[in-house]
Amino acid sequence: MFCGNCGRELEEGRKFCTFCGAEQKPGATGGMSTVKKVIIGVVAALLVAGAGVGTYFIVRGSSSKETDSTHSSKPRPPDVDDQSVKSEKLAYIDGRDIYTVGMTGSGQRKITSRGDIVDFAVSPDGAWIAFVAEPGTRRVIFKMEPDGSNVSQVTVPEKGFADNPAFDPTGKYIYFTRVTPEDQANIEAARPHGVGFERYEIAANRVDHLYTYGGLQEQSIQGLYADPAGGALYFNLFGSDWPSSIPHKLSLGPPARDSVYMPMQIDTGKYNAVAFQLTGFSRNGVYVSYFKQALFAEQDQNAGPTQEVSACFRGTASGDETAVATYVPAETQQGSITGMEFSRVASSTYYYSKVATGPGANSFTLDFYKGTTSGTPALTGLNVSVAVDNEQYTPLVWHLLAVQK
Repeated sequence: MFCGNCGRELEEGRKFCTFCGAEQKPGATGGMSTVKKVIIGVVAALLVAGAGVGTYFIVRGSSSKETDSTHSSKPRPPDVDDQSVKSEKLAYIDGRDIYTVGMTGSGQRKITSRGDIVDFAVSPDGAWIAFVAEPGTRRVIFKMEPDGSNVSQVTVPEKGFADNPAFDPTGKYIYFTRVTPEDQANIEAARPHGVGFERYEIAANRVDHLYTYGGLQEQSIQGLYADPAGGALYFNLFGSDWPSSIPHKLSLGPPARDSVYMPMQIDTGKYNAVAFQLTGFSRNGVYVSYFKQALFAEQDQNAGPTQEVSACFRGTASGDETAVATYVPAETQQGSITGMEFSRVASSTYYYSKVATGPGANSFTLDFYKGTTSGTPALTGLNVSVAVDNEQYTPLVWHLLAVQK
């Protein structure tokens, strides 16, 4: 069966979509209208499950050598600000290419011309962008400078399906996940599979294997984040229904150890279930941002909404939660929050985006809001339009990009 809202393939009998949370009507087949072909999320990339085998792709002049060893990354102290960063801009995907634009809406620039980019991450100092390209049915990670120059290949497609890039606090490494060909075969055969966590050392141009999360079935890993203060990795583990996202913490050790970071809440009174989806950390690691996805206990359609999603942050030490915006998932996607991220310049400032009414049937407009941990968010005046492809999913992915002095 397919979701009647976003069009993604689901297991038969699912009551709610794993990806967008929409309730599935009996007998729905999931029509694929233009609006319904959009995946909205923080990390907003296609699942590792369901990927097939494609053709080999390589950028001229790039190289990649992969070895198996372990190195630790020293995190930046939480009270030290990077004085080389003077401002920031917005980087986002439109038409499967990456654009940048100033926070006032001026100086828009297209920095790639590939047409196959589905996800990306930026280094804390803005020196590098790591992006996921999808040539054919493969997933390959590349890195480049923030103006689109000096492109080089990070992963080799023959070694598996690479996804979820994330930079460590020092900017020396690119973390990512990978599904090997063997595990891909297990996915296609509906057998339990594993996902590897890898680290690419930029200076040495090599990949080290860190950890394998095994036993996955009807589950996926989406989003990877490095804690600037503690040096651990965090990821979202999605199950086969909505809400199902459970953030995990991966302590790199050695040995590497996985644990649940934000467990799902069940039968809280107001809600049947509350799940959390990480979107990142503040630059000093004092705050963590996330989506809070809730399923109401009352399921009567006439009594009001059955679901809601809130964009939140909380102190990593105190655990005190603040919800900055809430919306009810709807078929039109208007008003949906598509991302939340802390500023690269000021640790207490954050941005989030909402889907506004698009200028046409083939695009969405994202309005951006700005707030502080001690204030109320407000519209910034910055908005970007993102084209919707009628034949393929359109990931709504954006990140803040630091600008050097």
